[in-house]
Amino acid sequence: YFSDPDSSPGPCGYLLIFLSIVFCITLFPLTPFFLFHVVAQYERAVIFRLGCLREGDAVGPGLVTVLPFVDDIHRVDMRTVSLAVPPQELLTHDSVTVSVDAVVFYRIR
Repeated sequence: YFSDPDSSPGPCGYLLIFLSIVFCITLFPLTPFFLFHVVAQYERAVIFRLGCLREGDAVGPGLVTVLPFVDDIHRVDMRTVSLAVPPQELLTHDSVTVSVDAVVFYRIR
């Protein structure tokens, strides 16, 4: 479950996971609203179980299963985002004013 192969959730972690599963089974008509999350085509979901990264890569797009009270889901936008930098005016050594404009593109992989 965790990013470090030597670490495990321990007995208390396994107890919390078991109690979360029992909670989901006993309250079945209500739990599908908490169990399933839809991740859009341009997003990926990073799931943390008990504060540590769950085994595997980022999941999505599609339907993602998350245990309530144990898992935490963070959505990451994978689209290319453009950021406009306001124009800057510079004065050169020979007293010529130059206007510089820029656009920054970034993308999370």
